[in-house]
Amino acid sequence: MKQSVPIFSSAILLAIAVPASAMPVSEFLPQADKLVNAGMGAMFSKHRKPVMAEMKKVTKGYRSDILAARAAGKTPSSCPPPKGKGKLNAKEFLAHLKTIPVARRNMEVKTAFHGFMKTKYPC
Repeated sequence: MKQSVPIFSSAILLAIAVPASAMPVSEFLPQADKLVNAGMGAMFSKHRKPVMAEMKKVTKGYRSDILAARAAGKTPSSCPPPKGKGKLNAKEFLAHLKTIPVARRNMEVKTAFHGFMKTKYPC
């Protein structure tokens, strides 16, 4: 039993020390496009889980960044309505991603989302 505790602790430290890799726009956009174009078939698509997980991570991080900026007395990068009050349209976000030049699509989805929100909800 004593041996399992250090192994378990090591696994936790490894999970904390190695953050989940961020998805680049170049990888996210084709997968998200396939979902949007799949209609009802999107529920069964292999692309659904990775796209949904990335968007959940990105939006949660975005909200945290906005709250942190406000808590520090700084103007946030954008000023969205309170959680649950704003309407985000997937097609609108994908259209924004498609405006990013191909040469710059190696940026993280998080960075692209911040840019989208800055345009949609300027302060």
